[in-house]
Amino acid sequence: MKIIIGLGNPGLKYAATRHNVGFRVIDSLRKKHTASNVIKTGYFRGWEACVEDKPAVFIKPKTFINESGLAVKKIFDRFGGSLEDYIVIHDDLDIDVGKIKVVSKKGAGGHNGIISIINEVGSRDFVRIRVGIGRETGDKTYIDYVLSPFAPREKKLVEEAVELAASACEEIVVSSTAKAMTLYNAQA
Repeated sequence: MKIIIGLGNPGLKYAATRHNVGFRVIDSLRKKHTASNVIKTGYFRGWEACVEDKPAVFIKPKTFINESGLAVKKIFDRFGGSLEDYIVIHDDLDIDVGKIKVVSKKGAGGHNGIISIINEVGSRDFVRIRVGIGRETGDKTYIDYVLSPFAPREKKLVEEAVELAASACEEIVVSSTAKAMTLYNAQA
């Protein structure tokens, strides 16, 4: 079973921000695959479903991004298995808007949510889908930028990236991480 975790900040205030693209990918997957069970805990909300005939769980942590490790540790405690069966989807400043990259067993690249996860689970042996949000070229601080909405000219690109990331997740579930990398990293 694959555990797919989209990172984001809880609450309507953050729903449309760059930091919340992970949540948007989970929403896309939930629209495509009917949940057979809903899981609600103090740390996360999950939806058990099948992608084709393969079991998967789509998860949104209830912690803020910088504390994602607390939720992911609880998720791991509940579902167990190998960390290689965990897919974490998150925003990435080093990738252009509209692009994604599938990576496995890599460092955090400065992403505080990924740093938190690595610290809590004690390993980086999980799969990540990095969704590009680009870099601020104006006056905004890093924090203001990741907590800002996408510009109107970026909205179509980010919608395409969300769908690409959801498709990459599906490919990992039904096939393999290596195949998803081959198919989806070529466009990055």
